Amino acid sequence: MSRAGDTAIAAEVQHRRRVVVDVILLLMRNGRILLRERVNTGYGDGAYEPPTGQLADQETIVETAIRVASAEAGIAIGAENVSLAHVMHDVSGGGRIAFFLAVSGWQGDYTSPDARWFGVGNLPTNMLDRSRVALRNYAEGMRFSTYPAFDPAGPALFSAAGWQDAFSA
Repeated sequence: MSRAGDTAIAAEVQHRRRVVVDVILLLMRNGRILLRERVNTGYGDGAYEPPTGQLADQETIVETAIRVASAEAGIAIGAENVSLAHVMHDVSGGGRIAFFLAVSGWQGDYTSPDARWFGVGNLPTNMLDRSRVALRNYAEGMRFSTYPAFDPAGPALFSAAGWQDAFSA
């Protein structure tokens, strides 16, 4: 109960939904994208996705991107090289919001043994579906999407030219 003047007001407290915030880096070079194989995560092990991390308490999305670049790919990036590419609301489980961030430059070479470069028109078949869908949506010019709200029988995933256009915008 709270009070406004002399009148008691009953406040209905509703459960607030908490979502996981993922920060996913799109590292592109010469028509290729850096993907990591998931290992010992308990979800999607063996599948590929871009370097990914979760937003920590008291951390900005850009700070998370800088941390993920170092921890997951072994490279250094600056805040000035990070821009928003796509946001995905994943409602397939408990709820996640994924910020896909384009990285325009970095220092160093990736050092993770489970990371590989893939041609943007030749992504691995064993890729996390939500990442594949977000990359397709981004290449098609969408800046926001909801997963799994898409047409799996839709057009081909994307062409290398479509990727080049999307990442040069």
